[in-house]
Formats: sequence, C-alpha cells, structure tokens
Amino acid sequence: MHGPVRVEIGHRLGFAAIGAPRNASIPANADPQYHDLGLCGPLRTDLNDRHEYCGLFRTPTLRNVAMRPVFFHNGGLRSLSDVVRFYAERDTQPQRWYPRGRDGSTMKFDDLPPAYAGNLDTQAPFDRHAGDKPAMSDDDIQDITVFLQTLSDGWRR
Repeated sequence: MHGPVRVEIGHRLGFAAIGAPRNASIPANADPQYHDLGLCGPLRTDLNDRHEYCGLFRTPTLRNVAMRPVFFHNGGLRSLSDVVRFYAERDTQPQRWYPRGRDGSTMKFDDLPPAYAGNLDTQAPFDRHAGDKPAMSDDDIQDITVFLQTLSDGWRR
C-alpha cells in the first residue's frame, strides 16, 4: 500500500478482516511464526502499533473481479465461485477451508495469530457457527458468481 490510510477508530471503511486461509505456496509461510497482518505489518510499518488493524486488508474493487487469476491478499483461492462459497461457509463448514491439526481439529483462521481474532469480521454472512446452515445456498452462490461476472468490461492492466 502506498500513501496515508484514512482509517478512523471504530471504522473500517475500505478494509476487511475475513480470515483468509494461509497460502502454503508463499515461501514466507513456511515459517509458522510468519503472518502477513495487512495494515499492521510486517511489510507495512506505519500502523504496526495499531493492533486493532491487524489482519485487515484493503477490499478490492469488484470491477473485472472475474478476470483475476487469484483472490484474497495472499492469492489463496483461485476461482470466483470458491470465494463466494468461502464467504458462505467460513464459519459453518470451516473444515472445508482450513487445515486440520494433529489432533484432527480444524485450525480455523490459520493465518492470523489468536491475539487478533477479535478483529475478524462477524457480520453476515460471517455470523454463523459450525454446523449451522450457510448464509447462502448453492443456488445463491451460483447466482452471485454469475452476477459478479457481469462486472467485467474487458479492461486489463
């Protein structure tokens, strides 16, 4: 990120903490102690003492979203339908998105230190619990994905 960030205490305008799964293909992630915490580091240092921003990343535009080869700050998902499904199932079916620990438990939010779990977004659709019905049905996920594909205008960087 470049330049100053317009963030007010209590507001997250333009930023989100969704708990994207850790991307094991990123070399730095081979170190279990390494975490990309978005607004508070490690690459960005101007807000590293603002712990309420740890785990928050800028929300991208939806323009041409269907043309992206990877999604989330770490490129961890590779299809738009998987992104929409992640939003629907992050909390209801976490075992689908996060790895399992040695004891068989799901390591939910595996790329965010537990100290920052309070920063995660919990509004709908992230207001469910494991075993609950997802916020969106398969038809909803398909419809939303198709809609997002209509936001493409052919422009490329």
